[in-house]
Amino acid sequence: MQAAEPVVDRLGVRAVGGDHRWLALRQVIGAPEVMVEQLEYLGEMAKLPNVDLRVVPFSSGWHPALEGLFLLIESEQTPVVQLESRRSGLFLHEQEDVQSYREAADTVFRAAMSPEESSEFIAEIAKDMEAAP
Repeated sequence: MQAAEPVVDRLGVRAVGGDHRWLALRQVIGAPEVMVEQLEYLGEMAKLPNVDLRVVPFSSGWHPALEGLFLLIESEQTPVVQLESRRSGLFLHEQEDVQSYREAADTVFRAAMSPEESSEFIAEIAKDMEAAP
């Protein structure tokens, strides 16, 4: 299966990860058993009715998530976008900015695997890690 990056949509929050965040699905830091547990946890969370976990395959080409992580927070109040970097964060609330990130999130979601395909992909990675010496 091809490398991919995670995309999460839950509780009106769209978290869209970019650059090399797909490594988080495969890169083992610490014990491999811990990574398998974390992948299995993602699988369990993906079953919840308010969680839509999707993986964007590398074969999708360029998409806005490659520009970096952002959270699109939609609520009954003013929607906002949260941008994060290593040392700081930024909230955007101007309608024009929010709309731009809505469009970006929609583009990423169209490029992503279905929730079912994403769950299968993550389960496959966990299975491969369990089988590894």
